[in-house]
Amino acid sequence: MEKEKMNSSLKNLIQQIQSHLNEHNSLTPKRAAELVAEANVTEEDLMPFADFNHPVEDCYGRRLVHETDQFEVMVMSWNPGDYSSIHNHGYTEWGVVQVFGNTHHFIFHVKDNTLCFSKKEIIPSGSVVKVNNALIHQMGNTSGAPYLTLHVYGVNQKDNGITDDAMNFDLAFDRIAYTSGGAFFKLPSEAINRTEPGVIPSDEVLIHYAYLYMDYCLRQEPSEEISRIKEQIVLKMEQLVNVTV
Repeated sequence: MEKEKMNSSLKNLIQQIQSHLNEHNSLTPKRAAELVAEANVTEEDLMPFADFNHPVEDCYGRRLVHETDQFEVMVMSWNPGDYSSIHNHGYTEWGVVQVFGNTHHFIFHVKDNTLCFSKKEIIPSGSVVKVNNALIHQMGNTSGAPYLTLHVYGVNQKDNGITDDAMNFDLAFDRIAYTSGGAFFKLPSEAINRTEPGVIPSDEVLIHYAYLYMDYCLRQEPSEEISRIKEQIVLKMEQLVNVTV
């Protein structure tokens, strides 16, 4: 955390959230979104926390701004082509994402053990999106310019870490990896708390996922691990074609 980099709008947002929690001991996604909108944070306010030089394998830049036992504030940096994995937010009970660039956004749901699209959209710059732990989504920069996003995640019960045990849907290897780190396609082994068998993606979700994951792999230096992932993605697509035919 680098408090000296915070300007008045970020400090005010944090103070308003803390004040509300002190008075009510809880927040809702709706009220959190209202507090973020009222704070009038700008992308310029977030620039001291920008990380556009993040490694490609990290999918996006991720900087912690403020953290308590009930909420955390982060800034994410997105270069053109950066996409998160499909994920939820662990124990998060309320949260907000504010975007400062037109953001590709996908929302998913699981029905009968199948992962399906609920919504595909472009979120206009400046928009605020409400978040809780029921949300399964994916974000990415489909534009030609880098931009930042502001993330606020919180809990009303203090028993667990706020975003601990977030679900990362690794469709290439048919598993769900639980992590307390970033929502990256290729999680380092030390960032994985545990795994369990994954859900079955719909054909539409699998094609979408394979395209983004392959693009992610092609943007990196060749390695044995990247080759293994690419082979797995190709195998998945071959299986899909064979079933379809």
